[in-house]
Amino acid sequence: MIETGTITLTERTMRCFSSKTRDRILQASLILFNKRSFQTVTTAMIAKHAEVLEGTLWYHFPSKKDILSAHIELLKSLFQEGGKATETNDPKSLIQGVFRSYDVIWDFRYILRDDFGASLKNEPEVLLATQGINAFLDHWTEGRVRHSNHCGVLMLRPESVESTAELILLIGRYWLDFSSKKYPHASQKTLRQKGLTHIFNVLEPHLNQKARNIVLELLNQ
Repeated sequence: MIETGTITLTERTMRCFSSKTRDRILQASLILFNKRSFQTVTTAMIAKHAEVLEGTLWYHFPSKKDILSAHIELLKSLFQEGGKATETNDPKSLIQGVFRSYDVIWDFRYILRDDFGASLKNEPEVLLATQGINAFLDHWTEGRVRHSNHCGVLMLRPESVESTAELILLIGRYWLDFSSKKYPHASQKTLRQKGLTHIFNVLEPHLNQKARNIVLELLNQ
C-alpha cells in the first residue's frame, strides 16, 4: 500500500501512474475523489495536489467528467486484468483473485459510492458509464458467489445464493461510505481490511475448511 497522508492506494494501482503530468493528475484526483467526493473536489484542488497549473490540468482534461471517464476506463482495465483468476476452480487462486478485485474496487470506491445524478445531469453519456460500471460490479459479485458455490468453495443451498450475494453487496457498498465516517482516524489500509473481514464473516459459515484457512491467511498478511 502507498500512503498519501491518511489516503492509500494499492501498489498495483499506483503502478498504473507514471511521473507524466497526465498520470499525476489522474492519481491526485483519484485520491481526492476518494477522500472527499467527486462533487466537492475542484479542479484547482486537483491541480494543487498534482503540483501542476490549473491550465495544464484543463489541457489534459477539459472538465472533471473527463477525469471520471479516464478513471472508469482504468478501473475496467485493472479489473479485467485481475478478474480472470476468479473464474478458476482452484480455491486459492479464486480467493486471491477476489481479494485483488476488492483492492481495485476500494481504490476506485468513489465511483461506486458517490451519487452522480445531479452533477452529471447534463452529461448523460458519462452518467450512463457510471451506472454501467456499477451494474457490472453488482453482477460480477453475484456471479462470483454462484461460481464459488458451484466449485465447492462455498456450500450454500441454491435458493440462498442470490440473498447471500445481495447481503455482500449491501455490506460492501455501505462500508465504502460508512467506514471513514465511523473511523475518521483509521488508515485506509485498516478500513480496507475491515471491509474484507466483514464480507468474509458473512461467508465464513459456508466456506469449506480449506477455503476458510486460505481466507484467514490472506486476512492476516
